[in-house]
Amino acid sequence: MQRYPLISTVSVSSLVLSVFLMGAPVAGAQELDEITVTAQRRAQGVNDVAIAINAFGTQEITDFGFIDTTQIARQTPNLDVKYTWGNSMPVYTIRGVGMNSFQASDTSSVGLYVDDVFQTSVATMGAFLYDIERVEVLKGPQGTLFGRNTNGGAVNYLTRAPSMDETSGYVRADFARFDRIEVEAAFGGPISDNWAARGSFITMQQGEGPVWDRTSGKEIGEVDIWAVRGQLLYQPSEDFSARAIVFGSSDQSQPVYFQHFGTLASPGVPCQAFREGRLDANTCFDLLGYSDTDGDPYAGDYTDDFNTEINSEARLDNQNVGGTLIIDKALSNMDFRSVTSLQAYDRFQPKESDGTELLFVDFLFASEITAWSQEFRLSSSTEGDFSWIVGVQVSGDDVEEKPDRIGYLDDLGVRYGLRYKQERFNAGLYGQAVWQLNDRWRLELGGRYLYDDVDFSATTYIDVDPGPGVTELVVAGCPDPAGLIDLACNTSDSAFTGKIGLDFRPNDDTLIYGSVSSGYKPGGFNGGLNTNSELYTPFDAEEVIALELGLKATLWDGRAQFNAAIFDYDYDGLQASTARETQDPDNPAGVLTFLTNLESADISGAEAEFRVRLSENVELNLGASVLDTENNDPGANFNGPYDFNDSPRRLANSPENSFNVALGWDIPMNNGSRIRFFTDYNYEGDHYNQIVNARALETTNSLWNARITWFSPDENLSLALYGRNLSDEVYRIDDLGAGGGLGWGVLVNGMPRLIGVSANYNF
Repeated sequence: MQRYPLISTVSVSSLVLSVFLMGAPVAGAQELDEITVTAQRRAQGVNDVAIAINAFGTQEITDFGFIDTTQIARQTPNLDVKYTWGNSMPVYTIRGVGMNSFQASDTSSVGLYVDDVFQTSVATMGAFLYDIERVEVLKGPQGTLFGRNTNGGAVNYLTRAPSMDETSGYVRADFARFDRIEVEAAFGGPISDNWAARGSFITMQQGEGPVWDRTSGKEIGEVDIWAVRGQLLYQPSEDFSARAIVFGSSDQSQPVYFQHFGTLASPGVPCQAFREGRLDANTCFDLLGYSDTDGDPYAGDYTDDFNTEINSEARLDNQNVGGTLIIDKALSNMDFRSVTSLQAYDRFQPKESDGTELLFVDFLFASEITAWSQEFRLSSSTEGDFSWIVGVQVSGDDVEEKPDRIGYLDDLGVRYGLRYKQERFNAGLYGQAVWQLNDRWRLELGGRYLYDDVDFSATTYIDVDPGPGVTELVVAGCPDPAGLIDLACNTSDSAFTGKIGLDFRPNDDTLIYGSVSSGYKPGGFNGGLNTNSELYTPFDAEEVIALELGLKATLWDGRAQFNAAIFDYDYDGLQASTARETQDPDNPAGVLTFLTNLESADISGAEAEFRVRLSENVELNLGASVLDTENNDPGANFNGPYDFNDSPRRLANSPENSFNVALGWDIPMNNGSRIRFFTDYNYEGDHYNQIVNARALETTNSLWNARITWFSPDENLSLALYGRNLSDEVYRIDDLGAGGGLGWGVLVNGMPRLIGVSANYNF
């Protein structure tokens, strides 16, 4: 692998050169607003934080017209977010580090936090962008202050807190293509001298979807989502506050429907097109001879039989409720914070996964998750040459998967199912100190001790020629039902992660920083469909050592900001979802997909951002990144009868290069109102969506959005016309099941062009 690739240096240098060739903003341009963040567990200006961080405040979210996390990702270099399995289960990847998984027992390598509370499972990681104060994207390992599962980075959502000073609120309504309606509202303020409250909600309804079911003649893809949040703030003095947050959400949408492709010329014989790196519906079929011959990315022959077995309309039924209590107390020369949380999540998710009219590969997940956490934190409060923070955190979660069945190869007379239960306990003790060595140099040292324990039990069963009165046969489990394999259905890990950072200020407007940090993600068990008890052997922890060098420069009297970073990661045991062949005669599919440890992986790259106010009314944002990833485990690129060993061994969701641009232009009107034109574009270069680099599935994505908004003279009322994916690009979010003995695969395509109108009123 070429370390610190030349293309990284060239790309970043080119961006810097282009910025200065543009010349300084015209006289009269205002300074850029600097967002205050809490990325280091204390309030700091984003340009004073010696890590690569992107932050979006309320104003940026409004100006950009963000409604979900994918839009934030498109304006954040080296951040990828996709909703492969619907709005309730996004997949986060930062700098090539993340995880494609749909099992409730799995945890991502990117930590997602809501109001400082870690979201323990991929099944709970849906985040609605409503009544949001700020979104912070922290890149690189965050093991010291955030803890486990932050090897790629962390994304922290901070909701708007109740105000003790004023009453405020808003209401927004959107109407768009596909009978799409979004309504969002919030209201809050003081209710007495010591108390304040705030309530907010959002609902997203879509009467029809972009997908056409050729079998039934129906348009599918309906959305039915709502979320609500209530907050109560008690603040009897400036030295004490207690903030209680309760929330709930529901997703009863239709499941995501995929586009089918085949990879066989005949049973057991791979088709030549797929082996050569092409998709060809005319010569490539699945095991049962089915092919999607018209190639329409938004059409399929979906089965009604599976849907009828699940419920009449094959809808999700995902419910999430919980609460958080945040207590802040100012002590003598230090600040105390306590964060307590409790959350419960129920997932009922049918998946018509094969994209065909057959009962072929269709799944049902029924998960119950409960999670709790407690964190205590002390930090220095006085300004000086030395600051510190110490804390302790404990958490636990229980996951139970108990579907009636998971449909698999039903048309071959085979039906698989699984049940499992997982109990996890985690604890951490951490500290970080920062020394201001002199006027220019600053030293940062931090470390965390972590402990993780997992108990697991599972059963995989099979019904042959299922029907009334058929008794299920247990084929695998933990413990082994046959008693032939001595399985340890418990695993525990402990580790120490740390960080050493040094930054230098040659002047008040420039920050140069470097760091060495380590990250850790504990091991666990595969909660998937395992037809061999040996597959219940726990996978190991993953560890990473990361080097980073960065620059943050404020230019032209505060009217421009340039940030850049280069990084290098060395991974040991990277956890990845991959496919491996099984010789188990009870598994006619031939290939199983499950979590495993890669022998090693290397990541290096660079990213740069430039933000400038060109005039009083024009602002430009630019971003670019390059990424070089390598999976050093040749076995992880295996895919049944297809030889992919000559393909690149890149990590999933790791574009070789990406670029984003956003332009906002305000036009003042004579009556005091204004019109704002806003457009943004994002490009992702060549990449694979899975760890298995099937050449036929290499893809690039590009999206162009635009928005025209009128603001009333008092700025309280705004009316907008917007378009997303204006070029109607057919872009791929994900792909699943490339090859194997079934010859089955699916493509997950993004939303086509969406035109809508929006109205917002602030009060």
